[in-house]
Amino acid sequence: MRAVFASFLFALLCACSGAPEQSPAPESPSPSAGDRVSAFLQTYQAQFFRGLPNAEQAATLAPHFSPRLNALFRDALAGQQAYKAKFPSDKPPMIDGDIFSSLFEGASSGSVDAVDASAETASVRVKYVYNDPETGKAIQTWPDRFLLVRGESGWLIDDIEYLGGWDFSPRGKLSSALSETAALGD
Repeated sequence: MRAVFASFLFALLCACSGAPEQSPAPESPSPSAGDRVSAFLQTYQAQFFRGLPNAEQAATLAPHFSPRLNALFRDALAGQQAYKAKFPSDKPPMIDGDIFSSLFEGASSGSVDAVDASAETASVRVKYVYNDPETGKAIQTWPDRFLLVRGESGWLIDDIEYLGGWDFSPRGKLSSALSETAALGD
């Protein structure tokens, strides 16, 4: 009887050792760079505001941004407040207008147009459209570029490059404008 039991046990161990191990359930993939920008656009366009976001608005947008960009927003808001305190009758910088696109009035809609990603950085071109508020007809289209870095939680927006080509459109990057406003508090 022991021989039968030992043979059975040996056969069972052989069968089990040949069975493939179960691998853990795959983690859900982090959003792609394009997905991150699309999610930001939805969040931003759902909150209608112009100029620098206040603390509450910034908290809503913060999960989309890199730590560097979040710090620049905090510093720029402090610089803006310092400017208001020093010059109460002047209009401080970044108090109005859309800071997340090249058009002062902001975009009616935006969508991801192209993504170029490497291991640690990505460039996402967004196609913006501005519709006439009265007719709803598109009167301005343009691209802007979102620059992303890979963080612990996936892709994060680190900057925006303004690409509008008309007179009076901002030039350069959002981070530069934020740094200039932050310096007002020094």
